[in-house]
Amino acid sequence: MNDKELDVLMEDFKSKLPVNEQLKAELRRTFIQRPVRRRRSRRIWAGGAVALILGLVIAGNMWFNNSSVPRAEAATLHFSHSFSLLEQLGEENSSGMAEYGGIVYLPLKDRGLYAYDKKGLYPLIHGNIEFVRVSPSGNELVYVEDGSLRLYEIDSKSSRNLLMRASSQERLETPAWSPDGSRILFVQKESGGHEAKSRIMELELKDNAVKEIAVGAYPSYMADQKSILFENEDKIMSKNLDNGQEVVLDSGRYPAISNDGAYIAYIKTSQGEPALEDIWVADSDFRTSKQVSHNSLADAWDPNTGQLIEGKQQPRYTFEEPVWSNDSRQLFVYKVFHTNVVWKKLMQFEVSDKMARPEEVVAGSIQALIYRDEDFAHSFFSYDPGYLKGTSPRQVGYRIINSGQENGKTYVDANTYLSYSDPYYEIQSTRYWLSKGDRGYLIDAMEELNNQVITVSNGGVTRTADNDASQLIFPLKDLPVEGGWANRDIYSLVYEETTGDVYFTLSRQKQNQSRMDLLKYESGTRKFVKIASLGEADTTHLLIMDSEQRFVAVEMLINGNEDIVVYDLKRQKKQVLSEVVLGAHIESVHTRFWKDGQLIYFSHMEGRDVFLQYNPESTE
Repeated sequence: MNDKELDVLMEDFKSKLPVNEQLKAELRRTFIQRPVRRRRSRRIWAGGAVALILGLVIAGNMWFNNSSVPRAEAATLHFSHSFSLLEQLGEENSSGMAEYGGIVYLPLKDRGLYAYDKKGLYPLIHGNIEFVRVSPSGNELVYVEDGSLRLYEIDSKSSRNLLMRASSQERLETPAWSPDGSRILFVQKESGGHEAKSRIMELELKDNAVKEIAVGAYPSYMADQKSILFENEDKIMSKNLDNGQEVVLDSGRYPAISNDGAYIAYIKTSQGEPALEDIWVADSDFRTSKQVSHNSLADAWDPNTGQLIEGKQQPRYTFEEPVWSNDSRQLFVYKVFHTNVVWKKLMQFEVSDKMARPEEVVAGSIQALIYRDEDFAHSFFSYDPGYLKGTSPRQVGYRIINSGQENGKTYVDANTYLSYSDPYYEIQSTRYWLSKGDRGYLIDAMEELNNQVITVSNGGVTRTADNDASQLIFPLKDLPVEGGWANRDIYSLVYEETTGDVYFTLSRQKQNQSRMDLLKYESGTRKFVKIASLGEADTTHLLIMDSEQRFVAVEMLINGNEDIVVYDLKRQKKQVLSEVVLGAHIESVHTRFWKDGQLIYFSHMEGRDVFLQYNPESTE
């Protein structure tokens, strides 16, 4: 990472440093996710990866803000599974992540430590790094590399100070800062397999003094710094550092205390055979607690052969290493799947003292389909809806149309927009029926209201509503011709349902030259308007437009690479997105959808697909 990129990262980081303003009052509402009617795939999408993030989102806003969660009992909190932009579209390859001020620190297996924000993925340190934690000031990182503890000073950009070196008979693990930043807890684990002894040690940074505190794992300081929290023999424990008294708080593993000291997240195993693991959150004094996740049973797999075991079931997943965001408003957890191969996702939960509204639930559910996360989509139903994930055409946007009550039942009407470059564009109007329970609003049923398909057929662009006869919007022979350029194919299109206008990409050729143009057909005047030439290209993939018809984003090949051109319809400006992604090497860039004038997209870099956010009105 060069100095310019790191300076941009640091400025973005400093602007998000949390301000403790007496626990700011209102949390933004969280979008829960929702699925749509299954439709038969016409063509498998080949635009990149398959679905994973965290596992990102999306709550009312895509990224982190700086207000803390209001102090409420853990039992009254609401945890909305969100798609956080941290998730790659595939197997998660980080472990021991941390977050501070909207920047996520990811130790990527066999690659090193990376910082990640909405603009890019930045390599900080190369090496075998497994675990990281951010200091209370946000200026330093303590991390584990090859079993030893090291310190990274963010402001100096390159400092790597060795704190503690592991001997050949041990390894050091899971460091945790004291709230005042003066001490670090860590685990000293002896070699010797599963039965090896794990001792919790305390390092005094001022004089490098080290002493043993307890026997256990995953330690952290309580807010008063007079006691610690840790795990030992599948029990959540606390220890008073003044009198040495140890107390069992609950059964469980991986305890993690929120940075405001209010809550403890941990993984708890239920009774039964097979037993199920779930995420729980308790008050720091364990006065109340709440189950956050709801695991279930699934078909069992033989880990050696990768084959299903007939008549046997196993937990659908297990969980590892919960960690709170610095502002205590998000909870991150690794979810591990045990199928024919073992793989994991990084999940994010938005923490709120308010229940998500039905409209937010439906909006979020459609977002889950846009992100192509089947497991995520299922979490917002009161029943098993079966297969939900679309292939092609795929979901590219949505609009909440209406909501209300009918015969005492809650409903939300929404349009979902689907597209692919056949060209094909579909508008599915769906009524979602919801009911409220202990977990908030969940979808009980979906009812299709109407359906419109816009495509190229019979020599023109046509519209078909509810399987009625097709209506011609315009014939291809009426397409305008530019001098010397021959019209070839329409590749992608968008139908604006309120006006009947059609936006589309048209390839044109002159001798050995080819280019891609963006045009608009105005239904009212029956005229074509050339909007812009997007560049030299033979094909485009998807064309998507924001809900206010101000911006379009087009996936296309640029210099042989998959990229995105964003065009500002009002200011008549275009931007190639690979030029604004910061940090690591970019392999490809792909769209997801527009939200509040911001484009949510992802870039394949450093062996993962990272979700990013672009504001076309930004002057940066």
